[in-house]
Amino acid sequence: MSDIDKLWQMQKHTNNYISIKRTIKELNSKDNIKRIISELKQQEKELEQLKSKIDNNEKLLHKNNVILKDYDYRLKKVEKSLYEENIADLKQLSFLDKERKDILKAIEEKETEILLKMDETEILIKELDEKNSSVNRLKAAYNKAVKEYKKLMEELNKKASEEAKEIKRIASTIDEKLYDQFNRLVNTKGNAVVEVIDNRCSGCNMVLPWVLLSKLREYDEIVICENCHRILYLSKSVKDDNE
Repeated sequence: MSDIDKLWQMQKHTNNYISIKRTIKELNSKDNIKRIISELKQQEKELEQLKSKIDNNEKLLHKNNVILKDYDYRLKKVEKSLYEENIADLKQLSFLDKERKDILKAIEEKETEILLKMDETEILIKELDEKNSSVNRLKAAYNKAVKEYKKLMEELNKKASEEAKEIKRIASTIDEKLYDQFNRLVNTKGNAVVEVIDNRCSGCNMVLPWVLLSKLREYDEIVICENCHRILYLSKSVKDDNE
């Protein structure tokens, strides 16, 4: 294999390597995983808020049930005084009757409050179940995305390593000065070796002089574009067509 063919191969492997590394860099800030993490954090925050509301409601229900029991106790005590004791004092009877009615009203209000709070708690528990399902789905999506991401990264890093080895192998077979020239052009131009297409340099699109085209067709030597100073490459198929 001639030096120009080696350089052309090395350019293709270099482009592959650069493309893979660019993909890896983009994947390191992968939006999908970040989106899932952000959504998962928000869902978990809402989950904790629901748990807190349910906990507060259950504490309040317990407290109200204790109050309700106390009302029941007071009501029985008042009714016992009203119906079982022989109280002749009308003023005291009126007071006890009013107290009884006040307790009944308080019981009714407290029972209504308890029922409303129970309904609210039931709705919150349903929301909690739905939120738990949503969080579990997000966790599963996150685990799957991370697994796929790691697998893809391993594959890309493996490919990048293979391309780097191939570049190193080819580099060891060419002249050191030529390799340095190749690297300088890659660093300054992006592509050091460019293909000649329709008698033009594909790096700068300049029509190449006949002399340069003849050298490319007839000799396996390094030919430089006079305009952009890249190394020119003419494929074997084009050479054969011109014979």
